[in-house]
Amino acid sequence: MPVACGLSAFDEVSRGEHRRLAGELIGAMTGFEELPNGYALRFPAKSFLFLRIARWIELERACCPFLTIRLEIERSTPAYRVELTGPAGTKGVLQAELLSVPIANRG
Repeated sequence: MPVACGLSAFDEVSRGEHRRLAGELIGAMTGFEELPNGYALRFPAKSFLFLRIARWIELERACCPFLTIRLEIERSTPAYRVELTGPAGTKGVLQAELLSVPIANRG
């Protein structure tokens, strides 16, 4: 399976929704963690964000089938943690497609 996002998986409406949700979630992100094969993103535990994260995950699964996505609700802190991992090359794709700026410059 290629390590690339296929935005052709979306119709025009879904593509716009995906772009809007990604921008909103990146703006709400409170931190991130580099993992050996991807990144973990942290968000405040707000119910409206949970619903947006869930929808974004569903859209992300359609365009990036190489990703393994794990949603964790942290007990010790009021936060949601989304792990995005995959095969070699995943970090570069996440930086280019999701974060639009190098991870090292965020946070």
